[in-house]
Amino acid sequence: MNKLILFDIDGTLTSAAIGHIEAHAVAYQKVFGLYGSIYMVDYNGVTDKQITKSVLSHLGVDEATIEAKIAEHMRVMEEYYVSLKPYLHPRLLPGVSEVLQKLNEDDNVLLGNVTGNLPGIAYAKLELAGISDYFKVGGFGDESYVRADLVKNAIEKARAMGFEGDDVYVIGDTPSDIIAGIAANVKTIGVATGSYDEQTLKNAGANVTLSDLSDFEALSRALLM
Repeated sequence: MNKLILFDIDGTLTSAAIGHIEAHAVAYQKVFGLYGSIYMVDYNGVTDKQITKSVLSHLGVDEATIEAKIAEHMRVMEEYYVSLKPYLHPRLLPGVSEVLQKLNEDDNVLLGNVTGNLPGIAYAKLELAGISDYFKVGGFGDESYVRADLVKNAIEKARAMGFEGDDVYVIGDTPSDIIAGIAANVKTIGVATGSYDEQTLKNAGANVTLSDLSDFEALSRALLM
């Protein structure tokens, strides 16, 4: 395998993260005894670990307490989200199904994820959307406060699975996806299927931007950078 393609999930592959926001709120209350919400901070493109720290800091929790309990907080989040699986129906965004099917047919391509989601939540979302089998590796939101670290982690995991090339792409819908890819020294493709338009993604430094993933030929050209 000589090409690694790392997809974000929310806003790139699937629609809005119903259940995920609630998982944060439940964990703040159960673990810290506080009413907290991701809406208290800028959460777009941010890892779950960093969102948690930012919300708790906003609520006046000291750093030592955050660090002591954050692993438990993330565990409660995952457990709560998984408990909602029978009631959640994430929708694939335009072109995603075809893109994954076609890319998966290429033996030289390894597909993975780089997402701010905790791994249990990420896997649940992919499973519910019917696309979990396509992805073999990933960087997830429990691994670091810094999103660029997730890209680097995913690449290291891919190396362990036999990825031998230097052709790595991050595909995402937020400036944070693009900035993380640049920091990890990989190529970046912005898709305007989330909260940001193509110009904003270009301004963040994306090598290529697309309105969505429905034009496979356009994506294929982007993957030849």
